[in-house]
This record gives sequence, C-alpha cells and structure tokens, in this order.
Amino acid sequence: MRTEELIKYDREHILHGMAAVGKTQSFVVESADGIMLTDTDGRKLMDLSSQLINVNLGHNRREVIEAAQEQMDKLNFACLLRGFSNLPSIELAYKLSAITPKGLDRFLWAQTGADTIDSAFRIANLYWKAKGSRKYKIISLYSSYHGTTRGVAQATNLAKGIIEEMPPAPGHLHIPNYYCYRCPFDKNYPDCGILCAKFLEYTIVNEGEDSVAAFIAEPEQGSIGFIAPPPEYWPMVREICNKYNVLLIADEVMTGFARTGKMFAVEHWNIVPDMLSMSKGIVNGYLPFGALALSGDIFETLSGHFLPIGSTESGNPVCCAMAMKCIEIYVKERIPENAARVGRRAKERMEKEFMALPHVGTVDGLGLMLAVEIVTDKESKGLPSPKLTDFIQKLGIEKGAMLRIIGNRLGYAPPCTITEEQSERALDILYAVLSQLKPQDLKP
Repeated sequence: MRTEELIKYDREHILHGMAAVGKTQSFVVESADGIMLTDTDGRKLMDLSSQLINVNLGHNRREVIEAAQEQMDKLNFACLLRGFSNLPSIELAYKLSAITPKGLDRFLWAQTGADTIDSAFRIANLYWKAKGSRKYKIISLYSSYHGTTRGVAQATNLAKGIIEEMPPAPGHLHIPNYYCYRCPFDKNYPDCGILCAKFLEYTIVNEGEDSVAAFIAEPEQGSIGFIAPPPEYWPMVREICNKYNVLLIADEVMTGFARTGKMFAVEHWNIVPDMLSMSKGIVNGYLPFGALALSGDIFETLSGHFLPIGSTESGNPVCCAMAMKCIEIYVKERIPENAARVGRRAKERMEKEFMALPHVGTVDGLGLMLAVEIVTDKESKGLPSPKLTDFIQKLGIEKGAMLRIIGNRLGYAPPCTITEEQSERALDILYAVLSQLKPQDLKP
C-alpha cells in the first residue's frame, strides 16, 4: 500500500485517542533508530518529542530488545495475582529500589501510567481505612493530566472534554496550578509568596483535614506544556502534607527516568513523596508497563489487608526483564547527567536566541523537558490561534522533525541520549520554525 492508501485506511478504520475521529497526520512511521524516524515515503525525521515523552533511551536499543527475547525464551508469562510470583518481578524490585528516592522501596506493578495513578488513589483510601480514618478526598491541580481512564480522569483537569461523558465524582478537588508566566493569582515571582503552594493548605483546612486523603501533582507539569515549578513549591507542599497528615503522590510517569536531568524529578528539591508513579521511560516505551513505588509506612499499614488491585498482565516477566535492562542503561551510560548537560545548553540557547523572536514569550522546563511559549506579542501575552498546532507540526515535518506542540507551547523533549551536536541541529530546526511565524499565522 502507498502512503496515501495507508492514511486513507487509517482514517476510515482506526480511532486515535486525543484527536477528532477520522483525523490523521500526513505521515506514517515505518521504522526508527536512535533519535531518527523513517516514514513510509523514506523521509527521515528527528524525533524531538521522544514520541509521547517515553522513548527516553532512543529507538531500537538492541540490548533491551535482546533482553525481551531472552526472557521470552525462558518464561513469557507467569501471573502475580493471589500471591503468586515470578523471578524477573522480584529482581526488578531489587534493581528499582537502588534508584528510587530513599524509603520508596515497595512496589506495585501495572500496565500503564494511568493504572499506577488509579492504584495510588485506591491505596490512599485503603491506607486511611486501615488506620480507622474516613479520609477520601483527592486534591489535584487545575490543568493537570493524570490519565483518561474513568477513575483517573476525575483528577485530570487538562481541558474541557476529557470527562464530559460522565459527571464529576465526589471527592475529587482541584486547586490552581503553578504557572509563573501566567500566574493564576496575578502575582509575580518571587514576590508572590508562592500562593500556588499555600492554596493547598487553604483547601485542606477548608475541606477538613480529616477528609483529605492525598494530594497529587507532576513535579513538572507535562501535558499542559512542560511547566516547571518555582523552587520553593515542592518543599512547601511536602511540609503542608506532613502538617495535615495528607499523603503526597508524585506523578513521575512523564518526568521520571532522566527526563528532567535527574533519575526522578523530585530529586531536584530533595523531597520524598509517599507514593511515586512511573511508566513511559521505565521500559523506554517498548511495551505497556508501569510501577507504583510506596513508602514502608503504607506497606506496613496495609500488611495483612486484602488488596483488591491488579490485572492479568501486572508484573509481566518480559516487561520486568526489559525494565531491568533499561535501568542498567540509565545508570551505566549516565543518562540523567547527559539530559542535564544537553538540556542546560539547550535552555541557554533558547533564552538567548529564541527569546529575541517577537512571538516567544518565555522559556520553561528542566533537563530535556523544555518549552517555549508562543504569544501574539510579548506585552499582552495573547494566545495565538488554535490552528497554530497543525501549522507548526506541518512546518516541523517539512524541516525534518516531529515536534511536540501543546496548545501554544512548543516542546523540546528528544531522547535523553541525544548528543550536544544532534541537539544543536534540532534547535536549528526549532528556531527556523519559530522564526518563520508571521503575525497572520497567530491571529485567533
């Protein structure tokens, strides 16, 4: 089939999440290697979004593929439900505990990031029930994203339409998110008093601390466009959760595994959550897999209690083997350090060159999870036309790159293995795309 036929068949037979039914892109990926994609027309494109920020180690890592094949030859499946186990799942727990924040060395295996979040919410409720408390409320951020499964979507507030098909569930609350460039409190950092963090305390007090079970957020907001918090935010949040006996859940599905220049993003602020969810980079996007790390306190509190959580593929031995190999690569090749170094240089260049462009309002992010915000003009910070997304995607493909554009924020999240030389070429493409924008392209 030619590309046109493939796209036509795709449009008529496949439903794509987070897109209008029947809408497809203008290219079909056929193969990939390193940071490069090849489509069915033979075009080479730089993958500057690591697909969905999950191919952190780059495409076609033979060591990971061989680890999967070797495990399939030994044991392709053995379940973990009802107390059964398999060797790779135990070995993975041992390896993972060596890199997770101190004290988070108990694990629940899952299939996706959303699964880990759903499990975290249920474990939070089970934890407080085991302690004789009726705490049940979950607080998350406005403009947050934690998944689209029915339970988790209640904590997702990224945009209207995510949960329109069902009424809001009781017990899910939202508070203003950190976003210094467009502060929801109309303040300027650092004279703002970090109201975004203090509002968590206000909400807990007003809802009743005896009713709030947990607070969840991403260490750097991902699906809203790579927004990093002010440095005081997470230490203040940890202190507030301690003060009011509220569990802190860090959603590291996107930020984990070197993405922000640390193995896990919470390391930037030296805080340890009570639960930490991970997926995406744990197996480099090669198979569906996720994990939830829990504190010893939660594990001991639930010890002996029945856990009504899990699915057939939880702890799949092939996924566990792949995760172990990925962890080995992250550590051996010092991938977090590479992401920090290359990301630092990229951000410096963005702040110097990109900010000089008339339609770039700000540069944001940590490590290789960076973004530039596109505005109609710097003074008003006006939001450009929603059509900008498709326009920039098309420009990127023409110039040789698959880009990540989220609303009016152009992301830069290549595989964390990218070299400085490759990054400079990638930034040349981003700059070329941004400098080509005209006022008429931005009009709402």
